[in-house]
Amino acid sequence: MRILLIKMSSMGDVFHTFPAISDIKQKFPGAEVDWIVEDSFKEIVDWHPGVHNVIPIHLRRWIKGCNKNDWREFKTWRNALRQTSYDHIIDAQGLLKSAVVAKCAKGNGIDGYDKSSAREPITHWFYKRHHAVSKDQHAVERTRQLLGKALGYIPGEKLNFGINQNFIHITKNPHKLIFIIGTSWVTKLWATSEWQALTRIAIDAGYDVEIMWGSAEEQAIADQIIAANPSATRPEQRLSITTIAEKLVAAAGVVGLDTGFSHLAGALETPTIALYGATSPVKVGLIGKHTQNLQLTEALECMPCHKRHCKWLPENSTATPPCMSGISADAVWIALQQKLSTPQLNDSPSDTSSDAYLGPTL
Repeated sequence: MRILLIKMSSMGDVFHTFPAISDIKQKFPGAEVDWIVEDSFKEIVDWHPGVHNVIPIHLRRWIKGCNKNDWREFKTWRNALRQTSYDHIIDAQGLLKSAVVAKCAKGNGIDGYDKSSAREPITHWFYKRHHAVSKDQHAVERTRQLLGKALGYIPGEKLNFGINQNFIHITKNPHKLIFIIGTSWVTKLWATSEWQALTRIAIDAGYDVEIMWGSAEEQAIADQIIAANPSATRPEQRLSITTIAEKLVAAAGVVGLDTGFSHLAGALETPTIALYGATSPVKVGLIGKHTQNLQLTEALECMPCHKRHCKWLPENSTATPPCMSGISADAVWIALQQKLSTPQLNDSPSDTSSDAYLGPTL
């Protein structure tokens, strides 16, 4: 049985899809699963042993450029894709762009979310078979159910991201913590002063702290944290995703923001605290008993706004938004210590998400 899966981005969405691939390989060990994903995430998808072939796509670049060369490159890509005929083509993203890409493939029609389940209902017209999957579930469980309905099985209770075997050579350091300070939205950032305070607490408790960065702006923040805590460290150069994964596996614990690398830490089963403000962790947060999604002490009426710019701050401001500034380093440290001291049990979909407010909920 040959299966084509379309889930092109983002990094967190890729990790959310891994348990569904593990389900397929458990139910159909001989199935060959090909996966279309943005080229920048090919390295990640390659980690899962259940993926037979990763098919990279440059859709973002093609759309942005939108010139003759891009169109020619897309047609060459499409022709290569159509050299294989698939028994099942599954659009697990539920967006117009992913439905269009799925339509490029050759096979027995497309499976996808029905009109009331898809993120963009227009995709309904592209599919041959439609599946109802409640939106009131975590993204991991939605994807597992979609693939199960498309292929005719019911996912089991146990959740398996399926990528840890790639890192069995890594030795755990019980005295090492990783802090992930960067994210793509200004509204998701935590105050540098709080990162400095958390780093100080960790070092005073006997931990080594390494700060991950991925841009010049994040490097500058890391340097400010280190200036206040000279024994903390950061990589000298920007690291590959695989190298960062190795560091996350080796760490005793991780603190991060709403970003793909926090999801990676959770998928690798390292105790992880993720901080949320402008976005909600309910359906796309970290998942597993070893994780906790932490939010503001006093929830604001505007949470979650899902906006890249905070309405309470001046335009183009880089200040910490109110939904993040209320999260204290002390509260994060307490949450992390609880995860570090709790034995990690096997996860199941019914009780995997550990969300916590530091006060009343919305």
